[in-house]
Amino acid sequence: MSKVIKQEKQTQVLLEVANLKAYYTTEQYGIVKEIKAVEDVSINIEGNSFLAIVGESGCGKTTLARALYGAVDSTLSIIEGKVCYHFGDQKYELSPNGNDLKNIWWERISYIPQGSLSALNPVRRLRDIFSDLANSHGKTFDEQKVKDHLEMVNLPSYVLRIYPFELSGGMRQRSVIALATFLKPDVIIADEPTSALDVVTQRDILQLLSTIQNQSKSTFIFITHDISLVPGLSNMMAIMYGGCIIEFGSTKSVFANPLHPYTKFLLSSIPKIGDKTEKKSIPGNPVSLTNPPPGCRFCPRCPRGKEVCSDSRPELLNIDSQQHYVACWLYR
Repeated sequence: MSKVIKQEKQTQVLLEVANLKAYYTTEQYGIVKEIKAVEDVSINIEGNSFLAIVGESGCGKTTLARALYGAVDSTLSIIEGKVCYHFGDQKYELSPNGNDLKNIWWERISYIPQGSLSALNPVRRLRDIFSDLANSHGKTFDEQKVKDHLEMVNLPSYVLRIYPFELSGGMRQRSVIALATFLKPDVIIADEPTSALDVVTQRDILQLLSTIQNQSKSTFIFITHDISLVPGLSNMMAIMYGGCIIEFGSTKSVFANPLHPYTKFLLSSIPKIGDKTEKKSIPGNPVSLTNPPPGCRFCPRCPRGKEVCSDSRPELLNIDSQQHYVACWLYR
């Protein structure tokens, strides 16, 4: 069981994740398989923070984001643990036996997906999409208010008259961000919102997210496979591998003193101006989430693995006064 980790110098927990296990269930040719995409994740997130969750493709980042948003369906199930939001005296919980979170979507928590085109109704003009959002939450549609909001995300007002497929990729992504922030939610989950954009548009979108967070004081959870995007954007970061959080701490602390061997590999992959040294890739192959090893999931690829690593999975341990946590037997 993982230890619940908290951010330092904070007083109120906004999002509590405790021992969360989220599995996919698939069936092929009569054979049922479980994909253990999120395994025993425990983390507390405070209000007015920007958390980046980093890891390679297939490590469970998007599944964790879906679980935090409550987007579970017939294929994705919460097996164990809970996701609990605390908004003052109000509490909303997602658990195997608890209620879902759909009644707080958009107003309390919102989601920015990877594919902006698939997130927008292609046969509805943007004006109609904003109108549907306002009306579905019992609010009167105010076109001038929408135009002011679009201006905040650097979109011209004429986009309200056109369809999503008529917009460029960057403008569509800004439209999705505008929708996700329109009702001023407390928590915004952004699942790799820059993955399909060119580097110039990526920079603009990241600056926009940072500006929105600074102005609204909402809590952002930013999912990315590119660790080089994290500095200057988030104040906290978590490293995921094989469905588990293996390192957690302030962005400054993790970059200055990476502890887990996997984190060190990720940071060493960042290109630096003038650095001509050969970049070494991580040996081996990514862990199978259908049949993960019983111990540390990074053990089969770890150059510093020990016998205990293959037998049992380490818990997250706070190793210094800066609330820097790592799940690795090297620090036991």
